[in-house]
Amino acid sequence: MLRMRIAPSVLMGALVCAISVVCGAEEPAVPAPGAEPPAKASRFRDPEDGALDLSTFLATPRRFMPIPLVVTEPAVGYGGGLAAMFIRPRKAAGGEGYARPNMSLVAGIATENGTWAAFAGDSSHWFDERVQSLAAGGTGQLNLDFFGLGDTSDSLDEPIRYTLDFSLALLQGTWKIRPKSPWSIGLRYVYSQVEPKLRDEPQFPGLADSIDMKISAPAAVLEFDSRNNLFTPTRGIFAESVYLSSLEDLGATEDFERFQQVVMGWLPLAERWTLGLRADYQWTSDGTPFFLRPYIKLRGVQAMRYQGDEMASVEAEARWQFRGRWSFVGAAGYGSARTERALYSATRDIVSGAVGFRYELARKFGMHAGMDVGFSENTTAVYFQIGNAWFRP
Repeated sequence: MLRMRIAPSVLMGALVCAISVVCGAEEPAVPAPGAEPPAKASRFRDPEDGALDLSTFLATPRRFMPIPLVVTEPAVGYGGGLAAMFIRPRKAAGGEGYARPNMSLVAGIATENGTWAAFAGDSSHWFDERVQSLAAGGTGQLNLDFFGLGDTSDSLDEPIRYTLDFSLALLQGTWKIRPKSPWSIGLRYVYSQVEPKLRDEPQFPGLADSIDMKISAPAAVLEFDSRNNLFTPTRGIFAESVYLSSLEDLGATEDFERFQQVVMGWLPLAERWTLGLRADYQWTSDGTPFFLRPYIKLRGVQAMRYQGDEMASVEAEARWQFRGRWSFVGAAGYGSARTERALYSATRDIVSGAVGFRYELARKFGMHAGMDVGFSENTTAVYFQIGNAWFRP
């Protein structure tokens, strides 16, 4: 079933209109007596090609980009919201400071199935770029279907409808091993309070219901980041290893462990072609809350549809900048989730694909925006993208 009914031209028009309304028109300069009136520079046009461009606007202090959020995720249904993205270029770092600016985000969403969330986050660099901080928090209510929670293999296709009332806080700091080094080590701390509530009569014994669950989890982080751009890279590698341990001694409801290894790379094949590849592996121990078990995350695959105790996926993407600022995107992915229970074990596999387009929205920042249509078995979904589909701050 198709999950989108809004044309991309409407999205672009709404974006530009929102910026104009929020920020107002430029005040014209007053020329000196007898002087020629100065030419009026546009905040929304690139002087090089005259095309729509937000670089000058985003580089202005205290400016923010309002982003209309159109939610089309099949797991929660149609919905929308609004985000305000504040981008702060680190001008002392030259081009690097535009490719990797400090950023803050405030957003809220709501969908047709009653899901809502409000969240905020900040990513900043400190001490001559040797330290990067990440802080985020949010609260809301998620109405989701979970699969594979029963004690037989038949339960893999039986949805369990849950409402998750949650609050979340995350803090992370990473430190470069040497100046300008792509390697960083760091620590992350996650605290979350979640109350899962069954929305239907229990189908299986032992399902959690109206229980206050707490996660208090420090994590060790190892990163390698050689991307030439934060938003839409054309070359480089991003790899992150995270080992998380939620501990009762720190206030968690139950001890559990979680590990994730993600690797993403981009390679320019020709002047207008870029090839990207993303691989993801996740593992969780016994005691992990059901809503934190790994699931296959690919364009065109419903969130939480294929969960397991461990998961592996790979997705390849090719982008062709065929005319000026416009690009065509094609992607293909494969994922596998494995479940190990006392009474059964099972592996679920899924193949996905996606096609879409991008427009270079802010040349100085290397930021492209557009839309993807993703598809897999029995599912078609549409995704609006600001930056790369695999964006990581």
